[in-house]
Amino acid sequence: MKKSLTVAALFATLLNHAVAAPPAFEAASIKLAAPDEAGPGDIARNMDSSPGHFAMRNVPLRFCLEWAYDLKDYEVSGPDWINNENRYDIVATAPGASENTMRLMLQTLLSERFQMKSHRETRNLDVYALLPGKGPAKVTEPTPEEQTSLGGGATGVKFTKQPISRLTFMLTRRMDRPVIDMTGLKGFYDFTLDTSGLGFGGNPPQDTSAPSIFTTIQENLGLRLQAQKAPIEILAVDHAEKTPTAN
Repeated sequence: MKKSLTVAALFATLLNHAVAAPPAFEAASIKLAAPDEAGPGDIARNMDSSPGHFAMRNVPLRFCLEWAYDLKDYEVSGPDWINNENRYDIVATAPGASENTMRLMLQTLLSERFQMKSHRETRNLDVYALLPGKGPAKVTEPTPEEQTSLGGGATGVKFTKQPISRLTFMLTRRMDRPVIDMTGLKGFYDFTLDTSGLGFGGNPPQDTSAPSIFTTIQENLGLRLQAQKAPIEILAVDHAEKTPTAN
């Protein structure tokens, strides 16, 4: 009897320490996108709004990782080819799964199909800090009836009912280093920014006589951009296969 209890206790201990299987899609397909395929593939997001369905089309592995781990561009590091060399179509189903659960499911899928190995580490990166200016920020509280929107043209962008993080996201994608929000501004705001002096990816603007983004940040928003270093936790991809395993 005593031996039976010991075996039962050991079995219970093993069960308690068993690692739960990571969440996985019910069905999933990953394939290389056609070379001439066009489509909305330049934002890391789930492109299928149907409940329990997931799709990313014509996207590089970097964007898949950004959505799966809820990261920004500069928070993913790996071999150059993950940035744009190969693009993929991913379609999956997970009935009843929330968005957060599907992020975990995509992590599992990418690890398995790309035989990916990765780790987390903190690096001291060159950034632009978005900081308070000398006076109050030139942003206004939106009215309750306003709808969230982002509009404008080559010379300016109008942010309506947007968080400051939406501004830093835009600046990060267009400047030569990440932009980190250190303003302390929480919530949603209306504001307009002259971007005529802002190029793309750190390149010069078309109108080289336009005021720099450093100037317009101060004049339009009462904030300032300052170059500095900051510790940033990143996902470092140590290994990934360019061709995913068969579906």
